[in-house]
Amino acid sequence: MLLEATNLCVGYRTPVVQGASLGLEPGRVVGLLGPNGCGKSTLLRGLCGGARVFSGRVTVVGRDALALSARQRARYIALLPQRVGLLPGLTAGEVILMGRYARGGLFSGPTPADRALALDTARFFGVEGLWNKDCAALSEGQRQLVHLCRVAVQQTPVLLLDEPNSALDFGNTHRLFGALRRWAGTQNRAVLAVLHDPTLALAHCDLLLLMQGGKLLGTLRPEDGPETAARALGQLYPGIRVRRAAGQLFCTLDDYEKEP
Repeated sequence: MLLEATNLCVGYRTPVVQGASLGLEPGRVVGLLGPNGCGKSTLLRGLCGGARVFSGRVTVVGRDALALSARQRARYIALLPQRVGLLPGLTAGEVILMGRYARGGLFSGPTPADRALALDTARFFGVEGLWNKDCAALSEGQRQLVHLCRVAVQQTPVLLLDEPNSALDFGNTHRLFGALRRWAGTQNRAVLAVLHDPTLALAHCDLLLLMQGGKLLGTLRPEDGPETAARALGQLYPGIRVRRAAGQLFCTLDDYEKEP
Protein backbone atom coordinates (compact mmCIF):
# COMPACT_ATOMS: atom_id res chain seq x y z
CA MET A 1 0.00 0.00 0.00
CA LEU A 2 1.20 3.51 -0.76
CA LEU A 3 -1.12 5.01 1.83
CA GLU A 4 -2.97 3.43 4.73
CA ALA A 5 -5.34 5.04 7.20
CA THR A 6 -6.40 3.14 10.32
CA ASN A 7 -9.35 4.12 12.53
CA LEU A 8 -8.93 7.75 11.52
CA CYS A 9 -11.03 10.28 13.40
CA VAL A 10 -10.71 13.78 11.93
CA GLY A 11 -12.54 17.09 11.92
CA TYR A 12 -12.13 20.65 13.12
CA ARG A 13 -13.44 21.70 16.55
CA THR A 14 -15.22 18.38 16.79
CA PRO A 15 -14.86 15.13 14.84
CA VAL A 16 -16.53 14.93 11.44
CA VAL A 17 -15.14 11.60 10.20
CA GLN A 18 -14.92 8.69 12.61
CA GLY A 19 -13.20 5.30 12.41
CA ALA A 20 -12.14 5.58 8.76
CA SER A 21 -9.79 2.87 7.51
CA LEU A 22 -8.64 2.62 3.91
CA GLY A 23 -5.70 1.68 1.73
CA LEU A 24 -4.47 3.04 -1.60
CA GLU A 25 -2.51 0.72 -3.88
CA PRO A 26 -0.03 1.79 -6.58
CA GLY A 27 -1.47 2.13 -10.06
CA ARG A 28 -5.05 2.45 -8.80
CA VAL A 29 -7.68 5.18 -9.06
CA VAL A 30 -10.13 5.07 -6.15
CA GLY A 31 -13.38 7.03 -6.04
CA LEU A 32 -14.93 8.36 -2.83
CA LEU A 33 -18.73 8.63 -3.11
CA GLY A 34 -21.26 10.01 -0.68
CA PRO A 35 -23.96 12.66 -0.23
CA ASN A 36 -23.15 16.32 0.40
CA GLY A 37 -21.86 17.03 3.88
CA CYS A 38 -20.95 13.44 4.76
CA GLY A 39 -17.27 14.25 5.39
CA LYS A 40 -15.53 13.38 2.11
CA SER A 41 -13.52 16.61 1.87
CA THR A 42 -12.66 16.45 5.57
CA LEU A 43 -11.35 12.90 5.14
CA LEU A 44 -9.06 14.02 2.31
CA ARG A 45 -7.76 16.91 4.39
CA GLY A 46 -7.17 14.58 7.32
CA LEU A 47 -5.06 12.27 5.17
CA CYS A 48 -2.65 15.09 4.32
CA GLY A 49 -2.59 17.05 7.59
CA GLY A 50 -5.13 19.71 6.60
CA ALA A 51 -7.70 18.84 9.28
CA ARG A 52 -7.40 18.04 12.97
CA VAL A 53 -6.70 14.38 13.68
CA PHE A 54 -8.33 13.28 16.95
CA SER A 55 -7.16 9.68 16.73
CA GLY A 56 -5.94 7.07 14.29
CA ARG A 57 -2.95 6.70 12.04
CA VAL A 58 -1.94 7.56 8.47
CA THR A 59 1.12 6.02 6.86
CA VAL A 60 2.48 6.88 3.43
CA VAL A 61 5.14 4.66 1.87
CA GLY A 62 5.61 3.18 5.34
CA ARG A 63 6.18 6.52 7.09
CA ASP A 64 3.99 8.22 9.67
CA ALA A 65 2.43 10.92 7.51
CA LEU A 66 1.18 12.98 10.44
CA ALA A 67 4.64 13.15 12.01
CA LEU A 68 6.13 14.74 8.88
CA SER A 69 6.47 18.49 8.44
CA ALA A 70 4.15 20.10 5.89
CA ARG A 71 7.05 20.40 3.44
CA GLN A 72 8.09 16.78 3.92
CA ARG A 73 4.48 15.59 3.57
CA ALA A 74 4.16 17.52 0.29
CA ARG A 75 6.74 15.12 -1.17
CA TYR A 76 4.48 12.17 -0.48
CA ILE A 77 0.88 13.43 -0.69
CA ALA A 78 -0.57 16.13 -2.96
CA LEU A 79 -4.07 17.54 -2.54
CA LEU A 80 -6.16 19.38 -5.12
CA PRO A 81 -9.03 21.02 -3.16
CA GLN A 82 -12.45 21.83 -4.58
CA ARG A 83 -11.56 25.46 -5.19
CA VAL A 84 -8.20 27.15 -5.63
CA GLY A 85 -7.86 30.92 -5.39
CA LEU A 86 -6.94 33.02 -8.39
CA LEU A 87 -3.29 33.92 -8.81
CA PRO A 88 -3.32 37.18 -10.83
CA GLY A 89 -0.35 37.89 -13.03
CA LEU A 90 0.87 34.30 -13.33
CA THR A 91 0.78 32.27 -16.51
CA ALA A 92 -0.52 28.73 -16.53
CA GLY A 93 3.05 27.48 -16.89
CA GLU A 94 4.18 29.42 -13.83
CA VAL A 95 1.29 27.98 -11.81
CA ILE A 96 2.16 24.43 -12.88
CA LEU A 97 5.80 25.00 -11.92
CA MET A 98 4.70 25.94 -8.39
CA GLY A 99 4.24 22.21 -7.84
CA ARG A 100 8.02 21.80 -7.84
CA TYR A 101 8.55 23.98 -4.75
CA ALA A 102 8.22 20.96 -2.46
CA ARG A 103 11.19 19.42 -4.28
CA GLY A 104 13.35 22.54 -4.36
CA GLY A 105 13.26 25.87 -2.61
CA LEU A 106 10.57 28.51 -2.60
CA PHE A 107 13.03 31.17 -3.74
CA SER A 108 15.51 29.05 -5.70
CA GLY A 109 13.50 29.03 -8.93
CA PRO A 110 12.69 26.09 -11.21
CA THR A 111 15.53 24.16 -12.81
CA PRO A 112 15.61 23.13 -16.49
CA ALA A 113 14.61 19.63 -15.35
CA ASP A 114 11.62 21.12 -13.48
CA ARG A 115 10.53 22.96 -16.62
CA ALA A 116 10.87 19.86 -18.77
CA LEU A 117 8.80 17.81 -16.30
CA ALA A 118 6.13 20.52 -16.06
CA LEU A 119 5.86 20.77 -19.84
CA ASP A 120 5.62 16.99 -20.19
CA THR A 121 2.86 16.93 -17.56
CA ALA A 122 0.98 19.74 -19.33
CA ARG A 123 1.16 17.76 -22.58
CA PHE A 124 0.02 14.59 -20.84
CA PHE A 125 -3.11 16.27 -19.49
CA GLY A 126 -3.70 18.24 -22.70
CA VAL A 127 -3.12 21.79 -21.47
CA GLU A 128 0.20 22.61 -23.14
CA GLY A 129 -1.63 25.16 -25.30
CA LEU A 130 -2.39 27.19 -22.14
CA TRP A 131 1.24 27.39 -20.98
CA ASN A 132 1.83 31.09 -21.74
CA LYS A 133 -1.69 32.31 -21.01
CA ASP A 134 -2.68 34.36 -17.97
CA CYS A 135 -4.14 31.81 -15.56
CA ALA A 136 -6.64 34.34 -14.18
CA ALA A 137 -8.07 34.82 -17.69
CA LEU A 138 -8.75 31.13 -18.23
CA SER A 139 -12.14 29.52 -17.81
CA GLU A 140 -12.83 27.77 -14.52
CA GLY A 141 -12.50 24.39 -16.21
CA GLN A 142 -9.18 25.30 -17.80
CA ARG A 143 -7.84 26.54 -14.46
CA GLN A 144 -8.96 23.29 -12.86
CA LEU A 145 -6.84 21.33 -15.35
CA VAL A 146 -3.87 23.66 -14.81
CA HIS A 147 -4.03 23.15 -11.05
CA LEU A 148 -4.31 19.40 -11.57
CA CYS A 149 -1.03 19.58 -13.48
CA ARG A 150 0.44 21.64 -10.63
CA VAL A 151 -0.21 18.91 -8.07
CA ALA A 152 0.81 16.16 -10.52
CA VAL A 153 4.28 17.67 -10.98
CA GLN A 154 4.86 17.33 -7.24
CA GLN A 155 5.49 13.69 -8.21
CA THR A 156 4.02 12.38 -5.00
CA PRO A 157 3.17 8.70 -4.58
CA VAL A 158 -0.38 9.71 -3.56
CA LEU A 159 -2.67 12.25 -5.23
CA LEU A 160 -5.88 13.38 -3.51
CA LEU A 161 -8.47 15.12 -5.69
CA ASP A 162 -11.61 16.81 -4.36
CA GLU A 163 -14.20 16.91 -7.16
CA PRO A 164 -11.57 17.35 -9.91
CA ASN A 165 -14.22 17.49 -12.65
CA SER A 166 -16.63 19.96 -11.02
CA ALA A 167 -15.98 22.64 -13.68
CA LEU A 168 -15.34 20.33 -16.64
CA ASP A 169 -17.65 19.53 -19.52
CA PHE A 170 -18.60 15.97 -20.47
CA GLY A 171 -15.74 15.41 -22.91
CA ASN A 172 -13.01 16.89 -20.73
CA THR A 173 -14.28 14.95 -17.71
CA HIS A 174 -13.84 11.60 -19.45
CA ARG A 175 -10.53 12.62 -21.02
CA LEU A 176 -9.30 13.70 -17.58
CA PHE A 177 -10.13 10.39 -15.95
CA GLY A 178 -8.65 8.45 -18.83
CA ALA A 179 -5.45 10.45 -18.37
CA LEU A 180 -5.50 9.91 -14.60
CA ARG A 181 -5.76 6.16 -15.04
CA ARG A 182 -2.84 6.13 -17.47
CA TRP A 183 -0.83 8.42 -15.18
CA ALA A 184 -1.43 6.25 -12.12
CA GLY A 185 -0.77 3.03 -14.02
CA THR A 186 2.41 4.07 -15.81
CA GLN A 187 3.96 5.74 -12.76
CA ASN A 188 2.70 3.38 -10.04
CA ARG A 189 0.99 6.19 -8.13
CA ALA A 190 -2.31 6.13 -6.25
CA VAL A 191 -5.23 8.50 -6.83
CA LEU A 192 -8.16 9.08 -4.46
CA ALA A 193 -10.87 11.29 -5.96
CA VAL A 194 -14.09 12.63 -4.44
CA LEU A 195 -16.88 12.17 -6.99
CA HIS A 196 -20.63 12.71 -7.10
CA ASP A 197 -21.60 10.72 -10.21
CA PRO A 198 -21.70 6.95 -9.57
CA THR A 199 -21.83 6.19 -13.30
CA LEU A 200 -18.61 8.16 -13.82
CA ALA A 201 -17.01 6.46 -10.83
CA LEU A 202 -17.96 2.98 -12.03
CA ALA A 203 -16.56 3.76 -15.48
CA HIS A 204 -13.17 5.12 -14.41
CA CYS A 205 -12.28 3.88 -10.92
CA ASP A 206 -10.77 0.58 -9.87
CA LEU A 207 -12.48 0.76 -6.48
CA LEU A 208 -15.21 2.87 -4.88
CA LEU A 209 -15.33 3.85 -1.21
CA LEU A 210 -18.85 4.56 0.03
CA MET A 211 -19.32 7.19 2.74
CA GLN A 212 -22.27 8.49 4.73
CA GLY A 213 -22.63 10.34 8.01
CA GLY A 214 -18.89 10.62 8.57
CA LYS A 215 -18.28 6.88 8.22
CA LEU A 216 -17.03 4.61 5.46
CA LEU A 217 -19.79 2.06 4.81
CA GLY A 218 -17.90 -0.28 2.50
CA THR A 219 -16.33 -0.71 -0.91
CA LEU A 220 -17.53 -1.52 -4.40
CA ARG A 221 -15.70 -2.70 -7.50
CA PRO A 222 -17.10 -2.15 -11.02
CA GLU A 223 -16.63 -5.84 -11.82
CA ASP A 224 -19.02 -6.80 -9.00
CA GLY A 225 -21.91 -6.34 -11.42
CA PRO A 226 -25.16 -4.34 -11.48
CA GLU A 227 -27.02 -6.21 -8.71
CA THR A 228 -24.20 -5.85 -6.20
CA ALA A 229 -23.65 -2.23 -7.27
CA ALA A 230 -27.34 -1.42 -6.82
CA ARG A 231 -27.40 -2.88 -3.29
CA ALA A 232 -24.22 -1.07 -2.25
CA LEU A 233 -25.09 2.28 -3.83
CA GLY A 234 -28.64 2.04 -2.48
CA GLN A 235 -27.19 2.84 0.96
CA LEU A 236 -26.28 6.29 -0.38
CA TYR A 237 -28.92 6.87 -3.04
CA PRO A 238 -32.27 5.21 -2.22
CA GLY A 239 -34.11 4.24 -5.37
CA ILE A 240 -30.97 3.91 -7.51
CA ARG A 241 -31.03 1.49 -10.41
CA VAL A 242 -27.91 0.06 -12.04
CA ARG A 243 -27.90 -1.56 -15.47
CA ARG A 244 -25.22 -2.81 -17.81
CA ALA A 245 -25.07 -1.58 -21.40
CA ALA A 246 -22.24 -1.84 -23.91
CA GLY A 247 -20.10 -3.42 -21.22
CA GLN A 248 -20.47 -0.54 -18.74
CA LEU A 249 -22.62 0.13 -15.70
CA PHE A 250 -25.08 3.03 -15.78
CA CYS A 251 -27.04 4.47 -12.84
CA THR A 252 -30.45 6.13 -12.73
CA LEU A 253 -32.88 7.04 -9.95
CA ASP A 254 -36.50 5.90 -9.75
CA ASP A 255 -37.73 9.48 -9.20
CA TYR A 256 -36.27 10.57 -12.55
CA GLU A 257 -37.76 7.67 -14.49
CA LYS A 258 -41.39 8.33 -13.53
CA GLU A 259 -43.76 10.10 -15.83
CA PRO A 260 -44.63 13.69 -14.69
